[in-house]
Amino acid sequence: MASFEQWARLRHFQLAVAIAENGSILRAAGALGLSQPTASKLLQDLEDSLHAPLFFRGNRGVEPTELGREFIRHARVILAQLGQTSMALQALSTGASGTVALGTLLAASSHLLPTTLLRLRRTRPNISLRIVEGTNDHLMPRLLSGELDLVLGRLSQIRHRNDVDQEPLLRDVFAVISRRGHPLAGRAGVPLHELLGFDWILPPPETTLRRQFEALFHDAGLNSPPAAIESISFLTNHRLLLDSDMLGVWPRPVIDHGPDRDGLAIILPAATFPVGTIGISRRKGTLLSPAAEAVAAELRATAAELYPDGADDQPKSSSSV
Repeated sequence: MASFEQWARLRHFQLAVAIAENGSILRAAGALGLSQPTASKLLQDLEDSLHAPLFFRGNRGVEPTELGREFIRHARVILAQLGQTSMALQALSTGASGTVALGTLLAASSHLLPTTLLRLRRTRPNISLRIVEGTNDHLMPRLLSGELDLVLGRLSQIRHRNDVDQEPLLRDVFAVISRRGHPLAGRAGVPLHELLGFDWILPPPETTLRRQFEALFHDAGLNSPPAAIESISFLTNHRLLLDSDMLGVWPRPVIDHGPDRDGLAIILPAATFPVGTIGISRRKGTLLSPAAEAVAAELRATAAELYPDGADDQPKSSSSV
């Protein structure tokens, strides 16, 4: 005999359960929106396939046979599993659940991303996010390979532009940063040559920020200061700045919203960095999953709320952070 999973249809499962719950083929037919002849025919087909009756018919209705009770038990399990699967698929299709891999650069990690994640936990708690930090040179290949769904951070000006779609969210402003008691803290319009007398913590040479930092000096006819330490570790760099006279260059949102802001100061050189853009990068020509689309939508909404005019421009006077 073939197993009932091989021949039974969904309607058979529903009918058997409905008959058991209603004690009547007529009432079961009404509950399922069927005519009584249709319900009787479905039940007859089911019993013919099993070569045995599932119900005893009597004047007071119907009662399941021993085989019927076992069939109904399995049918209830299958219908419950189908219902759960349907709800899971519905949640995935609407973006209410799913897994999203998101790459992020430092500029977006201090305020925009954490605020977005907290909002997502409230609005879509069944979305699971995997956060990967790094520079564009590390994140973009993973985006293009499909390992990452989105990258949030400084938009590339040249590299990868042919392979990704970029969506700007806010302006990206940088500042020179030091400890609050640094000899240059509290000064505005610091000549670039004075910055050469200090050790620097800089991002790697392949980053856009490093290239812009070096161009600032080259455009002024100066050699850019070498990196005493190359690092994109926020915690390491933060500690080094607080405990020394080293200088660093950070995205302004990181400075404004980072921990221990009272211990840090912004130094305003005579020349200013060009303004970049923070935004979302995705693979060109591919569709995001509903969950990834939901994350992108929340990033847009959070950026618009936190930065209604984009990131603030560099301040006009030196100040503690």
